[in-house]
Amino acid sequence: MKKILSIMLCIGVIISMCACSSGGKKEEGTTKESEGGDKGLIGITTSMYTNEGLTIMCDTIKEKVEEEGYQAVIKDANLDQAQQTKDVEDFISQGAKLIIVEACDSVGVKSAFELCNKAEIPVLSVNQILGDDLLELVTGSVTSDNYTAGYEVGKEVAKELDGKGKVCILTYDVAFVCRERGDGFKDAMAENEGIEVLEVFDGVCTEDEAMKKTEDWLQQYPDVTAIFGNNSNCGVGIAAAVRSAGKVDDILVANVDGLSADIRNMEDGALDVTAVYPMKELAAAASERAVEVLKTGKCGEDPRLKFSLCTIDDLDTYKEYWGIE
Repeated sequence: MKKILSIMLCIGVIISMCACSSGGKKEEGTTKESEGGDKGLIGITTSMYTNEGLTIMCDTIKEKVEEEGYQAVIKDANLDQAQQTKDVEDFISQGAKLIIVEACDSVGVKSAFELCNKAEIPVLSVNQILGDDLLELVTGSVTSDNYTAGYEVGKEVAKELDGKGKVCILTYDVAFVCRERGDGFKDAMAENEGIEVLEVFDGVCTEDEAMKKTEDWLQQYPDVTAIFGNNSNCGVGIAAAVRSAGKVDDILVANVDGLSADIRNMEDGALDVTAVYPMKELAAAASERAVEVLKTGKCGEDPRLKFSLCTIDDLDTYKEYWGIE
């Protein structure tokens, strides 16, 4: 009896092993297919993934490189340059084939680029404006013409104010993208003798910070006639404070980015002028260059894409652009 049981147990083990082997072959085939399409890791680090435009940019790049057979991972530094540098270190330690950086800080990001260079990993800068010394450290750079965007918004604000009024400006100079926008806007204001800049406040780029500062300004400068924010987050925060104070009809609100939240605020009358970031076009250009770098180790000429001015007259065009019903 024991002998029979022993034989039966052996047969059971053999059947079990065959089943596992058969299942293993199917699994191995799937793994091979995955491995065959996995050409390596692409690291993508952004300053603020919760920003709608940067979400579109990162997700588009991720989708494109994954179509080419690479694995892509997005990390959000949440405006912390030290964290972004650490994320770059992590990508390097994981053997990334390419690292794409949308920098938190146009100067502080240098150490992250140097780490990539030391590891001989190509690095692509997207969205952020870099100084010449940092451009030497990257394989390529994809940006937009932020100065002109700020300047054109400023020109439209001056036009709507009939060349006279009192203006407050929010800037975020640590990011050269925002610095250029602010510089363009300030230059446009300076062309109008009848416009007085009451205050330029630097260091704000989030919705809550912009809303709080606007609330302070409304108390400090009850005669303010226009407020400019350097990005979409600021535009939303400014609009919320102006709306809450019941001054939508009294204060002209302007910003740069023109993301979907800005377009909705414009439709509600809480935002008057914006410059729409060509984020879809930038994402496509960045994706193309990422793939080009992966294939050749280099990429073509760095593009600087143009923003589009948007007022209430252009609302339908940009509702369609962002898919707003």
